[in-house]
Amino acid sequence: MAASGKIRVGFIGLNAPYAGAPTGTNWAAQAHLPYLRTSSKYEIVALQNSSTERAAKAIEAYSFDPEKVKAYGTPEDIANDPNVDLVVSSIRVDRHAGSLIPSIKANKDVFVEWPIEANYEKAKELTDLVREHNVRNVVGLQGGYAAVATKVRSMIDNGDIGKVESSTFIGKARGGGIVSQHISYFVDRKTGGNLFTIGFGHAMEFITKGESLQLQTSERCFASPIQHDIYTD
Repeated sequence: MAASGKIRVGFIGLNAPYAGAPTGTNWAAQAHLPYLRTSSKYEIVALQNSSTERAAKAIEAYSFDPEKVKAYGTPEDIANDPNVDLVVSSIRVDRHAGSLIPSIKANKDVFVEWPIEANYEKAKELTDLVREHNVRNVVGLQGGYAAVATKVRSMIDNGDIGKVESSTFIGKARGGGIVSQHISYFVDRKTGGNLFTIGFGHAMEFITKGESLQLQTSERCFASPIQHDIYTD
């Protein structure tokens, strides 16, 4: 931890704004950067992208001080930095394990976006590894801690609305039958990250945390496959 008392963050996946055709969602910049830049608890001390040059471009693009924020090109580089306390991975789902395993082995705390990895086997590899090394870890499922979820949980636990026997959830994923070229990997099941695994996982975490319920699902929910077309912006 820094002398300031802040947790020092090594950030994987924060790309500079796209100059041409986008190559992903840049979720790191949208979801995490605004908070981390203004937080009284965290400070960004390193960026790691697919190359040191790309990390340096991101440092410049977001006006970080290059004397205080290091640029790295591999997960091993950021894992070996003694000034990094917490490593945040916000990249494609099927690359989560590769980005974090070196840091876990270096006994650094880690944050990984949901889904944890592309499949159960890879996700279990990560969870087993954090247990083995006894590192603190967070998966980016946070809806269950929202005020509305905790309030509903409190009302149910206190019996304010009687005994809840069942509940119905109706949701709609963003998008539709056409997927932009820059996120074409969403329609490749092997990547593990798509509108179903991401959206459904977040929704169910929100509901089960809020209602303390176990799920009973119907196969009818998944019976109709969606045909996706890919277009280029």
